[in-house]
Amino acid sequence: MPTILILGGIAAEIIIAVIAASYIFAESEFGNKFSAEAMLAAKTGVQDAAIKIIRDKNFIQPATALTVGSAEAEVSVCKDPPCIASGKHKIISLGKSQLRRRKLEAILNVDALTGEVRLESLKEVSL
Repeated sequence: MPTILILGGIAAEIIIAVIAASYIFAESEFGNKFSAEAMLAAKTGVQDAAIKIIRDKNFIQPATALTVGSAEAEVSVCKDPPCIASGKHKIISLGKSQLRRRKLEAILNVDALTGEVRLESLKEVSL
């Protein structure tokens, strides 16, 4: 009788270990996928805002949602002080996919004379 209990306990531990390992493996693969989707959504948000700034040099926008496939980006654009230096736009794009979040910040320099828009910096910001 004790042998059966010991073998049953060992079998239960093996089953729990296999289930836990399978869950961790699946979660890490899906986590990478969702993280990549969130980054793509954030990049798309930056590109969309940059196009709007090229078309309208005085473009600003409070946080608005942009759907990209199954992900979403929350994009905001501010211009000049107090947000950023004069003649510049700051784009903040937060990509979301499931529980993953990726945030990008872009600074665009807009030449007042020629209207040329140049990307000054693009970086990922930690959340």
